[in-house]
Amino acid sequence: MTIDEIVGRVRQGDDIPVDALAALPDRDRERLVSTLLDDAIGRRWLRTVVELDTPLADRLLAFTDDFRGKRRDRTLGAIIVHASEGALHEHATTVAGGPAAADLWERLRHHPDELDTVAREVVEHGDQQAAEGTLYLLVLDHLDTYAIGPDGRAGIARAALRSPDPHVRGLAAEFLAGNDPKSLMESFDVLIHDENERVRGIIWATGLSRQRRATYDRAVMLIGDESTPTPVRRSALVAIGTTMPTRDLVDLLTYLVVHPDPVLAGDAASLLYNHHRNPITAEAALASPHESVRSIAERLLDPFRGSPAAGGSRPGDPTKVTDIYAGMIRQLEEREAEMKRQANGDGDDEENHS
Repeated sequence: MTIDEIVGRVRQGDDIPVDALAALPDRDRERLVSTLLDDAIGRRWLRTVVELDTPLADRLLAFTDDFRGKRRDRTLGAIIVHASEGALHEHATTVAGGPAAADLWERLRHHPDELDTVAREVVEHGDQQAAEGTLYLLVLDHLDTYAIGPDGRAGIARAALRSPDPHVRGLAAEFLAGNDPKSLMESFDVLIHDENERVRGIIWATGLSRQRRATYDRAVMLIGDESTPTPVRRSALVAIGTTMPTRDLVDLLTYLVVHPDPVLAGDAASLLYNHHRNPITAEAALASPHESVRSIAERLLDPFRGSPAAGGSRPGDPTKVTDIYAGMIRQLEEREAEMKRQANGDGDDEENHS
């Protein structure tokens, strides 16, 4: 069978004897391989030949697009098996982000140190697809299919905290928070400034669960630092605002409801209304430069419909017995006044008809 016949049949999808490549002289074999490498169909056929050797596997591994397809392709596994270690390391990030990722880690599982090195490199410097895929296969898999062990998985997750992708950092932080919070806390000062809100929320929650008072003090300092970006300060405020008791937040919220930043002031007012109703902060909020904050304060301090906890009142408030009777008298007076207005209105109508 000639080279042209083999190429034609390959591109048409016809069956070709498995020994067709081996039967060619070396020069013709090289020419056939070079021709078939030019298109995806040809490369796929080359991956199925019995004579796939390391040099050919390395050449096929260089076609990165083949390894980032959306569909599973079992022929890719043959390349991973036969490729040299150097070529495999060079293209590890590409392979880790595609359908042959499991084949990559299966080959490396028998060399734990090598697997650890490659995995850390991928999650720290690889693109999102490769890093995220590696985390799901090696770290987040509860079955630990590749027998990496708790320490190895935590080490890969720590490397992922340095990934440029925020979603990858979030996955790593969430894993460490549940499996190795001590090592996560080692990056506390860095992660509270992370650009990703999810990462910041996880590190604050971890800190408050392990070192409550120290984390609270750190959050208060950060919130009061005017040079810190607002999103970072908001994460700290929400963390302690939904965790700490009201007595620890009165002074901070009182300071923030009059803050010139409308976002911080609004967050403080929301925490006041939803979690930490107290008269000191509510009265301070009346002087806020922001209408939305003043509106919340007015609602809490309303003498008839307000919140007793915030210094307001409402009919039936059991903590203020005199208000109950005052409210009853007020309602009677309002009812009598309404009846008089109606009576006067009816009289005016009769006069007009006369």
